[in-house]
Amino acid sequence: MFVYAQEEQVKQEDYYELSLEDLMNIPINSASKKDETLFDAPLSSYTITKSDIEKSGATSIMEALRLAPGVIVREQANGMYDIHIRGLENLTRTNGSFLKTNSYTLVMIDNRPVFNHGLGGTNWESLPIDLNDVERIEIVRGPSSPLFGPNAVTGVINIITKRLTDTSMLANVNVQAGTLGTTIANASVGKKFNDQLSLIVSGNFQDRDRVDEEYYNATTGTYVPLTTLFPDQTTRDERYPDPSRSLNKWGVNAFITYKASENISADLSVSHQQAEFQKIFVSNPLSDGKTDNTAFNLTLGIHDLKIRTSYLSGYALDLRTTVPRSENDYTVADVNAEYDIKLNDKYTLTPGLSYQTVTFDDRDYVNPGAGVIGLFNAENTINTLAGFLRSDLNFTDKLRVLAAIRIDKFSTPDEAYLAYELAATYDINEKNLIRAAITRSNSGSFMGYNYLDIAGAQVGDDNLDLITVDMIELGFRSKITKNVQLDVDVFVQDVKGLTAILQASPTQQKFFNVPTTAQQIGTTISLNFVPNDKIQFKPFVTLQKTETSDLPSIYLDPALPSPPFPPVTYNNSTHKYTPGTYGGFYFNYRPSTKANVNISAYYLGEQTQYDASYDDTDSSTPQYANGQIDGKFIMSAKASYEVVKNLNVFLNARNFLGADTREFYAADRTAGLYTGGISYNLK
Repeated sequence: MFVYAQEEQVKQEDYYELSLEDLMNIPINSASKKDETLFDAPLSSYTITKSDIEKSGATSIMEALRLAPGVIVREQANGMYDIHIRGLENLTRTNGSFLKTNSYTLVMIDNRPVFNHGLGGTNWESLPIDLNDVERIEIVRGPSSPLFGPNAVTGVINIITKRLTDTSMLANVNVQAGTLGTTIANASVGKKFNDQLSLIVSGNFQDRDRVDEEYYNATTGTYVPLTTLFPDQTTRDERYPDPSRSLNKWGVNAFITYKASENISADLSVSHQQAEFQKIFVSNPLSDGKTDNTAFNLTLGIHDLKIRTSYLSGYALDLRTTVPRSENDYTVADVNAEYDIKLNDKYTLTPGLSYQTVTFDDRDYVNPGAGVIGLFNAENTINTLAGFLRSDLNFTDKLRVLAAIRIDKFSTPDEAYLAYELAATYDINEKNLIRAAITRSNSGSFMGYNYLDIAGAQVGDDNLDLITVDMIELGFRSKITKNVQLDVDVFVQDVKGLTAILQASPTQQKFFNVPTTAQQIGTTISLNFVPNDKIQFKPFVTLQKTETSDLPSIYLDPALPSPPFPPVTYNNSTHKYTPGTYGGFYFNYRPSTKANVNISAYYLGEQTQYDASYDDTDSSTPQYANGQIDGKFIMSAKASYEVVKNLNVFLNARNFLGADTREFYAADRTAGLYTGGISYNLK
């Protein structure tokens, strides 16, 4: 798993000066692990460029993902988001909040996985980088474990960071402040010392306040003051040291590249990050948390051999209660090696090996004798060893086939899983391309599912089957005219291996696999229209439907006798947790060389997020209204002007129509965010 940006990165041009042809042929590497344009990529994919981000006025990496087709982005609090590719979350309709958030999309920084191995998904607030570090964000929609390993179940988001290539100096600063107590600052400086060595150092800071003052009460389905939810002041102070804070984070990074010769190179990134925040975690309402981690990522290129290794050491506090106390130290280490065997100009085989070890330890933060009980109350480790083979075969000038197979052997569960991919593109002519893909991907192991032990009342199971997704995808891309490109995907995904917490005995709940399966059918349509060098318009939409089968109506272990429990019944139904329609557009107008105006929009259809009042056996009693998420249309804009060379002033308006309805169950309302700022970019 290696980063094109670190080896032969596209020239660091001023994206405001890109030609029509450049705007229509944005590069991507993550779709096939090969440098190519989006038009030629064999999988459903998209690239958000640094130009898109700068012009749109996105205030964070998470918000910038609203510029990509097929990505579901829901705000929980100011600057805090839950992000999915195509959904498939909470298929079992359980009330546990961690199952409502995304567990199946793999996020990477320069191909280093930043996955949360505790309960799955991504802790976005723990990323050390910010927008000033981003060269582009590559998104692969659909199962991608054969290329990137476990947890790329619904897709991959690969954040590619900047490197110095053609330029000898880099300096940029961006500072903005505005409503909702929001202050954002980013800075980077870099120098290319000679043809071999370069260095970039960056820092970032965000401080944001909440929109709401109240918190959700799951028992009554209402929002109440914190003093009502937790009357005891000592409890309030422990759980919420700063109730008004949504996010306060900072990070520092260093990126060092060294090219000893044409065929030998090294790339090292080192980072540190700290954050305090509120988000949905395990239970409702919003929970106050902290994170602190240090990481390095080293990539070596020695002729056709590529080695990437990384190490992460961190601390997380996600839930400030005595039962369960979600506070732990963790480490993640991995190494990946692969070798390109070039049979000729048309055929390449790439075998490789990968090893990862993950450890979580909460013993320093629990005291069962004093009633402070953690999620694990122990040190636990999961190891994964994998072998893979990838091939890129150009049988003719028109037909290209990408095939990949990967076997992951897990220590927990003690099983091996096979992931595979077969994708092909066929150039009908120079303006039209069709593609097809068949893939299978699986998740990795989650600490919580395997080792949960909350005083023996809720426990894990280290023999659980892992979630698996099979997909068939068809696509069509067309250069309708010189200035218009169309991309259409049609996909069918089948899911199995789901888990839920079931009643194992009168006094114990446990993770079990359930027989529930799901099928998702959908299509994503996107357009890129660039009539001239002044205007670019990119609308996109996804339509999809998810059906579940064999969904347990009561979450009890079917093996238990009845009495004391009633028998479990099963049903089939439409899964409405994921919005059936979502999309948006990006419109940019550059009236002069100094001025730029951008308008972007994002739409989410209505959803049903199952809450504590949900009872599948009683359809006459609807769940609380806060579980019914209305559809929502969000408009944002940014206007910038270059007052002197390289120095811009700007006004930024996020959600300027004031669409304040909640986007996530038990979370805050949203509101318009208005900032003003300056940016300096040495070109």
